Amino acid sequence: MTTQTTVARAVRFSLLALVSTSIAPIAMAAEQGAVDANKVERIAVTGSRIQRTDMETSSPVTVISRAEIDASGTATVSDFVRNLSQNSFGSFREASGFGSGQSSQSTVSMRGLGSQRTLVLIDGRRMGSSVAFGGGTQNLNVVPMAAIERIEVLRDGASAVYGSDAVAGVINIITKKEFEGVEFDADLGATQHGGAEKSNARFTFGVNSEKTNMVASVEYYNRAALYDADRDYSDTLYSAHGWPGTGSYVDKTKPILDADGKPTGKYQTVSFADKRCGEGNSLVTGPDGNQTCSYNAAAESATMAAQERFSTFVKVDHELTEDINWTNRLMMSRVWTEGQYAAAPNSYSPKLRWTKENSDIYLATVNKYGNDYLKNQLKYDAKGNLIGGDTINLKMRTTPLGPRVTNVEDTDINFLTALEGHSDILGGTAWNLGAQWIRSDVTTIQTGLANANMIQEFLDNGKLDYFAAGTGYVEGSNELQLQEAAHTGIFTGRVQTYGIDGGASFDLFELPAGTVPLAIGFEFMRTEYDKTNDAGSNLGNIIGTSGGDNIQGKSREVLSFSAETMFPIIDGLDLELSARFDDYSDFGSTFNPKVGLSYRPVDSLLVRASYGTGFRAPTFDDLYATASETYLWARDWTQCPGNPNGCVQEQFKAQYQGNDDLEPEESTSLSLGLVWNVTDALDFELSYYDIQIDNVISTMSTQDVLNQERDGFDMSNVLFRDPVTGKIDYVVLQKMNLGELKTSGIDFNIRYLLETSVGEFRFGAETNYVLSWESKDGPYSELEDIIGDVGQPQFRANLSTTWTQGEWEASLFARYTDSQEDEDYGKTPSQWLLDAQAGYNLPWNAKVNVGIRNLLDEEPAMNENLGFPGYDTYLYDPIGREYYVRYNQKF
Repeated sequence: MTTQTTVARAVRFSLLALVSTSIAPIAMAAEQGAVDANKVERIAVTGSRIQRTDMETSSPVTVISRAEIDASGTATVSDFVRNLSQNSFGSFREASGFGSGQSSQSTVSMRGLGSQRTLVLIDGRRMGSSVAFGGGTQNLNVVPMAAIERIEVLRDGASAVYGSDAVAGVINIITKKEFEGVEFDADLGATQHGGAEKSNARFTFGVNSEKTNMVASVEYYNRAALYDADRDYSDTLYSAHGWPGTGSYVDKTKPILDADGKPTGKYQTVSFADKRCGEGNSLVTGPDGNQTCSYNAAAESATMAAQERFSTFVKVDHELTEDINWTNRLMMSRVWTEGQYAAAPNSYSPKLRWTKENSDIYLATVNKYGNDYLKNQLKYDAKGNLIGGDTINLKMRTTPLGPRVTNVEDTDINFLTALEGHSDILGGTAWNLGAQWIRSDVTTIQTGLANANMIQEFLDNGKLDYFAAGTGYVEGSNELQLQEAAHTGIFTGRVQTYGIDGGASFDLFELPAGTVPLAIGFEFMRTEYDKTNDAGSNLGNIIGTSGGDNIQGKSREVLSFSAETMFPIIDGLDLELSARFDDYSDFGSTFNPKVGLSYRPVDSLLVRASYGTGFRAPTFDDLYATASETYLWARDWTQCPGNPNGCVQEQFKAQYQGNDDLEPEESTSLSLGLVWNVTDALDFELSYYDIQIDNVISTMSTQDVLNQERDGFDMSNVLFRDPVTGKIDYVVLQKMNLGELKTSGIDFNIRYLLETSVGEFRFGAETNYVLSWESKDGPYSELEDIIGDVGQPQFRANLSTTWTQGEWEASLFARYTDSQEDEDYGKTPSQWLLDAQAGYNLPWNAKVNVGIRNLLDEEPAMNENLGFPGYDTYLYDPIGREYYVRYNQKF
């Protein structure tokens, strides 16, 4: 990325925005409503539309203040949310090399159920979806940290209030309001071992008049790339695709025998490394007849993309009348990322091959360098025919074209205009009406790719004389000839949503134990979705990219109605009822109710329970994605009969595609718990959850398909093998309603305040223990509990200690991830990470903080059986020890 260019664009972006609008720490305590002598403020809590004075409801909500976010030392919203213990199995983070704009994305996956089943809101309204993941998830990277006042985490299903996707929980990001003054923040960060250096600057100002408040901010964030070679544990990855490469052919003189020694009808493959292999990052591995020209791809690849982000936020609240307030809010964010992978491997399709018709054995007049090299390595009969077949498959890497570099530009705009007020109708009604426009644009440009058809053409006509001794080309230099086949991949995508919503909350009647309120609401959304690859990639002709999956001109309209009420049965016992009806233009309608009970036997103790249904609508990609290619790691059990431990992981071609016959997922959610304020200084919360999902929309993984085949099921409709060698050609992975998914667990949170003569200490713990996590691998499978298996830790915890004394403060946070173990992948060890921070309030209304994240410089929890990079990238951070300093100035 060019800094001067992107900064200039950022400045223009900021001006446009301003003109357009003229856990680690435990966080259990809710902010109290403002109280004056005559009036108690009534507010709506995340998970409910009813205006109330008590923030505790029948559903568990964690409220995280801005001070707690700052104390964690995290620089972005995504970094903070990713560390929540309810993000049970981790989630997608910005990664180098992902296509379709995904390298700019960061998501959250509550309860390990997938980011598509966690709903993210901004100020109680649905955040825009990202085109990078099919319009089914929200990208946390587009939310400016400067805009945040607090974060509320609803740890329960909420489709009865918010509709689709609120299956595992809801993240509600509350933006600033009533801010007055000027504030400047700057952060700098550096890592112990290099790479991923950070810088961040935020400027916020707010002004108040008698009837108007405006708050605005601009934010700049920059993080350098982290390369695999920057860390000892990831600096080596020898791929079977090297340069110049490996040739292989089927030797029909060597049949493959079964366990009884009988021919299977398949034959062994003989492979040999090009004799020029060994320069640069290449080396020859394996014995004669089973050679490979291997390549250290990690010497060039980045594990985390470089990222540059510019964000603006403007919010204006204006009192139109004594009873009506008008809010306008604009959020704009532009994210640039640059990732890098090693030069493109031709992989398995399209194959580059020498056939009898085009090989230099039969086109000697074209091959001016002679045939000795081939003749010395291959077997021929007396007539010069290749013994065993007439095809030599080439496995190569387009090293002369350089590494694959992926540049992504992600632009997001979220504009809201809303009225809220109060009238005397029905004895007093609080009402709101809002309109929202959200747009997300992604452009990806990827260089270092190659056109497979052109390379094949060059092989056929002799222009690319691959096996010639010396130069390897009939004419010109290596780079010049291969450059003719170079390709630049271009992906563009847009998801755009128009919405209008409204609601009212009022009291219906009185019961002996209190008032019965009613909240009603409606919502209409129209979402338009387009994404397009360049023609070559879409046809699957390009080496080094997935291609395909064009979706153009698709749209969806949703009309929803909701209602919610609460009956005070007796003093302290409330019954909550809510329901929502959603009508989708593309698959039909769904109705989801929820019931909740909350009971306070004494003021300090709350016992609660809730049960509801939920759903997740299929995304545009789920329904309409055309075939796209990728290469996935798996073990092919047929290649090691009788010796499963001898099976090594390989990459196999897979084709992903959508399915317009999909039905929505349906879910049920049960929550039980209690909150006990033991004293003013000690409180704790215990919650149990149980979530069950039917009609799960998913694809079988390549390994799932191979496991089903191993277990005796016919998978020939999705698994295609070479009829001669028996090796995998490709696997079709289509979206399907596969079956069920169930999980249950316990959240336990505690907080303690200790006041002493040497300062105030606050201790906290936020934990999640997963009791079960059951899923089906495929349509023929039974539910299997995989909690504790590799990638599914049973226990995660965040512990915190903070100290304040006068102008000084300090904090220590500990993050724990449980060990994991299973038969296929062995054991991944447990991990403790410590983060420390100290701060001082300076006399000139400023504050400085210094801190260290990952104080003990722990590596990711490694497991050599996982394949490269040897750890779970969703769960573990590769950065290592990181130092940072932060300066805050208020005016």
